Amino acid sequence: MQPQQPGQWGPPPGGQFPQQQQPVQQPYPQAPPPGYPQFQQQPPRKRKGRVGLIIGISAGALVLLGVGGFFLMAYLDYSEPAGSNPSNAALPEECALVDKGTLHRLHVTNPDPTVVTDNPDEGLHTCGWEPTKGRDGNNLRRLRVDVKNASAAGSDAESVLEDNRPSDAEDVTGLGDEAYIVLDGPGAPAELTLRKGQKIATITYSGKDSQFLGDNVDMPVPEAEEAVRSVAEEVAPAL
Repeated sequence: MQPQQPGQWGPPPGGQFPQQQQPVQQPYPQAPPPGYPQFQQQPPRKRKGRVGLIIGISAGALVLLGVGGFFLMAYLDYSEPAGSNPSNAALPEECALVDKGTLHRLHVTNPDPTVVTDNPDEGLHTCGWEPTKGRDGNNLRRLRVDVKNASAAGSDAESVLEDNRPSDAEDVTGLGDEAYIVLDGPGAPAELTLRKGQKIATITYSGKDSQFLGDNVDMPVPEAEEAVRSVAEEVAPAL
């Protein structure tokens, strides 16, 4: 081996470099040193409050849905048109004594075949009307007009009228030869009977008023009274 020249790299005498010591690696501290602020891990939040809120909202929605359904059904029942589909029933000739405009005003434009009678031998003719569904509103109304020719049955109209006069009847002037009206209050129809010569006409009007919440109620008595008086004023001159 050649002796080491100055300025050249090589092992020191003895043939080996001295070994360098590696720094000792300290273990990661498991806890912060004294005086360092302590941080505790937060426990997971409980979901009980959120679940209760969801249940409360759902229950409230169900209540609102039920209340809304109740009011919807009540409104549908209230707004249901009164009467029935057009019957196109044939009426006796005497039924033309009532003007069509009056029938429209009284919400009874549909002939009621269940009360129609035409018996010329007995001199008895009965006319009936009820609401036309979808045309006469949602309050039930019924109009009936009975025309009797007493002479056809061999009777005297004046005697027939007197024999059938109710005790609570009140006289009405200006209609035919004589007339009276019976008003028994709510629930009972208004009834007006008049005589002209040997003919007697009885006009009856009744009905129910639809209510939004609750059962239907009887129509106002003044309305029923006005109806029979107005019909009588049309019928009397034509008897």
